[in-house]
Amino acid sequence: MRPGLEGQAPGYTVDDFMTATEVREFVWAPDGRHLFYVSSAGDTGTWEVFRIPAGGGDPEQFTGKLTPEFATTPVVDRSEPKEDLSVSADGRRLLFSSARYFERYTNIFSMSLETREVTQHTFHDGVIETAPAVSPDGSTLAWYDRRGAGNKISLLDLDTPGAWPRLFDPGSAQDRSPVWSPDGQSLAFIRGGAVWIRPVEGGEPRRVVGLEYPGVGSPVWSPDGTRMAVTSSRSGFSQIAVVDVATGVLTPITWAPREHNSPTWSPDGSTLAFIVGDGLGMSTQLALAPADGSGEVRVLTSGAGVRSGPAFSPDGADIAYRETTSNRVPDIWVMPATGGTPRQVTRSMGRLDPTRLTVATDITYPAPSDRLPVPGVLLLPPDFDPARRYPAVVALHGHPGLWGHDMSVDARSFHHQFLAQQGFVVLSPNQRGSRGLGQGFHDLHIADWGGADYEDTMAAWDYLESLGYVDMDRIATWGGSGGGYMSFLIATRDSDRVAAQVIRAPVSSFEIESIERFAASGRAWTANREPRMLREEFGASYAEIPGEYDLRSPINFVEGVNVPQLLLHGNRDTAVLIRQSEMWADRMEALGKGQLLEFVKYPDEDHSLGRYRETVRDRLERGLRFLATHMDLPHLQGSRQDPG
Repeated sequence: MRPGLEGQAPGYTVDDFMTATEVREFVWAPDGRHLFYVSSAGDTGTWEVFRIPAGGGDPEQFTGKLTPEFATTPVVDRSEPKEDLSVSADGRRLLFSSARYFERYTNIFSMSLETREVTQHTFHDGVIETAPAVSPDGSTLAWYDRRGAGNKISLLDLDTPGAWPRLFDPGSAQDRSPVWSPDGQSLAFIRGGAVWIRPVEGGEPRRVVGLEYPGVGSPVWSPDGTRMAVTSSRSGFSQIAVVDVATGVLTPITWAPREHNSPTWSPDGSTLAFIVGDGLGMSTQLALAPADGSGEVRVLTSGAGVRSGPAFSPDGADIAYRETTSNRVPDIWVMPATGGTPRQVTRSMGRLDPTRLTVATDITYPAPSDRLPVPGVLLLPPDFDPARRYPAVVALHGHPGLWGHDMSVDARSFHHQFLAQQGFVVLSPNQRGSRGLGQGFHDLHIADWGGADYEDTMAAWDYLESLGYVDMDRIATWGGSGGGYMSFLIATRDSDRVAAQVIRAPVSSFEIESIERFAASGRAWTANREPRMLREEFGASYAEIPGEYDLRSPINFVEGVNVPQLLLHGNRDTAVLIRQSEMWADRMEALGKGQLLEFVKYPDEDHSLGRYRETVRDRLERGLRFLATHMDLPHLQGSRQDPG
């Protein structure tokens, strides 16, 4: 053991961390007495639907393993994650979606809240069917899907057993994201990057906002159906406005250089609640503004953390929202709509005491190419002593991700706190190309992916050295997706600067990745992503500029790799197909570097490797064991906990 580590005892164990769960999404019950939410706390080991009294109390699990209504498709005998949660306005039906094969390739289900009987409404496991929305009278279900012709909205009569879905608009236009008008007579939807409305029973669709305001989306009807809250990112940051449905007159609500999103109406239509970026963008806050544009934005929350998904209670007295900080997992909180002290509704920390976990701090360091401040967050071990020397992990986020003040499996930051508890300094940089810091900051890596953003990332080593308490011989990286790509770049260009790497779902070849996004019949894109054979970061297809794609592809430079790697990939990953990792493993073996690589395939996991809690446990245990072995940390090598 190197000097400075004697007596360093791990904090909370894997077993402790696995008692923590999190809330992914929630909705109010129409009577305001309860909240429904999706949580990883289910007894099935995956994401299930729960109900909890609005004032807090004991939650009740509502969903579990679903038996296919038409048992002709082979499926694994287990529960699958639930998502897209909503409740019908009459309070009779709970709606959600769930995928049996590939992530996002969901089928739509409803549950009678009176009998708990579950009905499966769609069963096409090879098509993305998403955003279920039931009409205010509970009679019609709307959703959209992606097929060969692109995005289309479908409608299903829920009161007629055996009814076939019908297209909302059979024309050639692509439509998505249906939202019912409060009277149930019309749908708002997105077409060609604009908001349109059309009567459900037919007629000509009408663009709500004129051509002078392009790029307006995310419509949310006012309670009386005369207005919509919308968003637009033409300023470089997402802004919120209200548009008069009849006239198309647009009233700006926000205009500031920070992100604004998730607008929701008070029941009386006088106020909008929404989420606004804070400071460097690594925290978000809950805010209010008059819906007529007459007043200033009022921020209700404070402190480092990430708030999301605000929703007024049906009586307008309270606002519920989701909150996570660097030492608290995502939970539901409720605050009086007039402001005041928030109260916690769900409690998902398990055996973890937030006061025993460390709190991240905002940092910046200069980029070597242009001195641009690179923002990030820094976590220190508990009982930190600046006179000691600590191992460090540089966390690399996906593309175009953002590290913030959160502790979430979904945000890939849950393990940061775990690593800090084991005695690591954890630095999470937001290099150029990151989202949430303005479109300009994101676009700085266009036509240079793997260039200046790589230099931003490697400058993190200089920052760590400047701190004086990091052992520069024992720095690891841990990253996935775009962060996995960055890990590969580091391995091929600067292997001598990193002691070990934990890599999830990386891109190794942009040539193959661009083909997969185009050719894999729906498997390699989300419902909102157009299939195309180019990366926006490159500006042209592989056929046009193959040299650029090859230059940015780590698979072509494996000869430079001299660092131990733990490579993790889900076989059902639809964002980055597992072939990217298989190609890397084959190339490493062919070059005689196989001894440097531990390659783990999760047969039924997706891109996040967070679909099942058993995978989360395995990643924590396996990753810690790998770092302990290759970073000379024997006090951690025996810290593995047996699954309980």
